[in-house]
Amino acid sequence: MNPTLYRDFAQDFFTLHQCKIIEESSHHFKVKLTSDIDEEIMNRPFYWHYMKKMNRSGDPATLSFHLSQSENHEGIYLHAGTPKLHTLYRTAMKKGKMTRLYEATDVPNHHEALTPWFAINVLLHYRGKQTRNEHLALGLNLINGSIIPSFTESIWSESFKATVTDYTFPMTPIINLRSAYKRIEGYIESYVSRKTHEWAQQSIEQLKEEVTLLKSFYESGDMEEEQYQKEYDQLKERYEPRIIMEVINGGLFYLSGQTNAKLFKQLG
Repeated sequence: MNPTLYRDFAQDFFTLHQCKIIEESSHHFKVKLTSDIDEEIMNRPFYWHYMKKMNRSGDPATLSFHLSQSENHEGIYLHAGTPKLHTLYRTAMKKGKMTRLYEATDVPNHHEALTPWFAINVLLHYRGKQTRNEHLALGLNLINGSIIPSFTESIWSESFKATVTDYTFPMTPIINLRSAYKRIEGYIESYVSRKTHEWAQQSIEQLKEEVTLLKSFYESGDMEEEQYQKEYDQLKERYEPRIIMEVINGGLFYLSGQTNAKLFKQLG
């Protein structure tokens, strides 16, 4: 991977979390951490415990990153195996359950409204005789309620920033997030109900067979009631068909008119 991508990720991470880039060139940058990010990534819990106990603000660390392995550069060499980079990945996953991003547009001659979309990544866990997972990336327009499947893939090529681009302004959502989430839940339930579920029937039949065999052991006196109940519960846990919805992450994306038009074209 291009080393500049690691730098771009790291700089975007720090900027998003209000850390100040105090020095920058094509081959390095230096950043002053906030207290919160220092606690997350610097692994000095006793220092921050003491600062809080003494009711003091503390002194967050300053980090230097560089893209060259040369000994002439001080600080952290940024590459695929950099431990601190992987700490940033983990922290981003931990803090990145919800994000807010604005499409970066180039419209110097007029003001453009950015339309809010609620995006959510979901895993559907199908559990039964056989197990599998299905990923859904859905986007709901917070103005008119339209839902776009494969939303993330549809906007992948667009550029986004954590702040609003000049000459653009975000529209106020008409649909609140609680209602948007309920609508997406309803969409997923409808999506699942339209599918065929032979796997579920196979799981039920397998469960019946296993329970019948288990009962035969119990009724023959080869098994105590406590053991029977324990194994019965285990069989239900293993074979009883169910679908579990797990929300991975989500966010608010404010999109330009051009990108909106592209999305609605997908809906036909």
